[in-house]
Amino acid sequence: MKLLNIYCLVQEFYAIEAISALLSSNQGSHLEPMRHSHSRWFRDFCDFRDTYIPKFASAIYDYTVLVVAAELRHCRSQASQYIQDYYSSDQSRNDVYRDCTVYNKSDILKAGLRMFDTERVTWSSSFGGEKWKQIAKAGLLKGKVSDIIFVDHCVDLSHNCSIYFDKKAGIFFLENLTQYKELLDLKQVCEPQVLLRTRQGAQFNRLLFRANTLHILEGKAEGDPHLTDYSEAETLLLDYRPVVWGNKRLDYSESNIITQQYFGSRDREYARAA
Repeated sequence: MKLLNIYCLVQEFYAIEAISALLSSNQGSHLEPMRHSHSRWFRDFCDFRDTYIPKFASAIYDYTVLVVAAELRHCRSQASQYIQDYYSSDQSRNDVYRDCTVYNKSDILKAGLRMFDTERVTWSSSFGGEKWKQIAKAGLLKGKVSDIIFVDHCVDLSHNCSIYFDKKAGIFFLENLTQYKELLDLKQVCEPQVLLRTRQGAQFNRLLFRANTLHILEGKAEGDPHLTDYSEAETLLLDYRPVVWGNKRLDYSESNIITQQYFGSRDREYARAA
């Protein structure tokens, strides 16, 4: 399947949330629920939002499980402990993405929580460790918090070397790292109306245009329905089909975790000298 443009999707997600904020606060919104045209627009907006956000949360969840599974393969070569009979770094990320779906998805995340814990496992720099523990922990929030909170939390995550969404995993792609960081900074400080003036996908842009025409929202939407990248990302997300995860258990119990006696260059040098 085609990869989803994470930048376009995050931008649209926050524009959707901006409308929700404006409608709930009555600031910058002139929604009149008793008017038929307004009521119909509000219904259509809610239908779009209630499809878009769960789809986005589902895609992010699948991505999270996949990338945690792939990072765990580094345990044998980059950590002081590893799980017996699990993948090694000799296998590529793509191989793990393809094969790990046989496992129970929660087991993968819980194994990540255990193996990335720096109080238990020592990691080489740039691999595993606390950043990845937070990623595994974020994945386990799915279903425990609302999809809105889940997405909002995950889009701010990073791993040791970059933004969290640069691993692809057959789901997302990140084209411009600087642009993505600027978007995250903007959404933290700007007024909701600012997020409505960014580019959006065609379906969402039509909702904005109707809201402007009906004077439900102040200001004019500046989205362009002919912007292919944004419309394609929106369409691909709305058509997203979740990964089918298997039931194979991943044994991350203490009895199945191997401690490497000599881990790290200094320990290996000491072992050779002995």
